[in-house]
Amino acid sequence: MRAFIVRPFGVKKGIDFEAVERDLIGRALDTLGITGRTTGEIVAPGNIREDMFHLLLTADLVVADMSIHNANVFYELGIRHALRDKRTFLIRAPVDDTPFDLLTDRYLRYDPEHPGASHDALVAGIRDSLASEGLDSPVFRLLPGLEAQDPS
Repeated sequence: MRAFIVRPFGVKKGIDFEAVERDLIGRALDTLGITGRTTGEIVAPGNIREDMFHLLLTADLVVADMSIHNANVFYELGIRHALRDKRTFLIRAPVDDTPFDLLTDRYLRYDPEHPGASHDALVAGIRDSLASEGLDSPVFRLLPGLEAQDPS
């Protein structure tokens, strides 16, 4: 099982997103035996966008941190929602307002000062998401008959 993490990098708006990955997302994935992180783990030469598109399509799970208004996060989330119908898990710290188009989506809320405190909740949420056959992509929920891309 492979995951791809969509998130801001560095410290932005008071959130250390490296710590969020290390203390929350990465720990939860490790607990569940799931490999994969961001495109930052790829050391081979090549185009980072090609790697990103490939991972958005092929990852069994995408965890997207939409805590702040980060254009790259929302761009990548939109691509995932257009390609795959399920197993995209949203998390956020209460920093920026949720954009209108994502207001009705469920997400796990975490404390940016203590992201690791939400570890158990994230593990449970990911476990439930992986076990579910429900659609979490708004594109596929609202366009009946649309078929998800084959990740192979």
